[in-house]
Amino acid sequence: MEPIARNNLSDQIFDRISGQIVRNELKPGEIIYETQISKDLGVSRSPVRDALHMLEQIRLVDKTPKGSYQVTTLTPELIASLYDTAIILYQYAFAKAAENAGAADVAEMEKYVAEIENSLEDQSLDRYLANVSRMARVILRVAGNPIVERIALELMPTAERVQWAAMTYLPEQMTAIVEHLRQGYLHIAAGRPDAAAKAFYDFATRHITIVLDAMKRPAG
Repeated sequence: MEPIARNNLSDQIFDRISGQIVRNELKPGEIIYETQISKDLGVSRSPVRDALHMLEQIRLVDKTPKGSYQVTTLTPELIASLYDTAIILYQYAFAKAAENAGAADVAEMEKYVAEIENSLEDQSLDRYLANVSRMARVILRVAGNPIVERIALELMPTAERVQWAAMTYLPEQMTAIVEHLRQGYLHIAAGRPDAAAKAFYDFATRHITIVLDAMKRPAG
């Protein structure tokens, strides 16, 4: 790991570790050592401890009985619980965005949808995830409910893990999946709340189906 700048250390460490977990660079069940991270990054253990506590709060890591941390395993039960919650939150957000979005909001969403579609052509998983998250943040903001926004943002890193897994398991299906997202954007732009909510449901359900089906298959 490269040393990091000494501003907002805990947040930077959080971002770095969460990114490694999302991208499966840190594997499920892998132990994360405070001392090793502080040594690798050239920082004290205090901001590392704070970052790990934040990661525990959003279920990216679990604390072991010995007091260390390990990467949370994505079980079918955890994935199902996550997406049950996400579907409720984002169906609401898509519907409210369809009611509230102005021309500038619609233009911003269109930009991110185009970036998402281009990322599939480039086969860039990082670009895909970044722009899906940016679009989600716009929709949550436009929906105008700070409580829904806060909860949804806390779930976002784990949702990104599932999306990364879906792209890894069946990348050839991503174009069809993203079409649901484009339809959601078009329904928001046209002011159709129910249709926008349904488009997100289809988008999320396809992701979770791919991952859960893959988890049922024998390894190897």
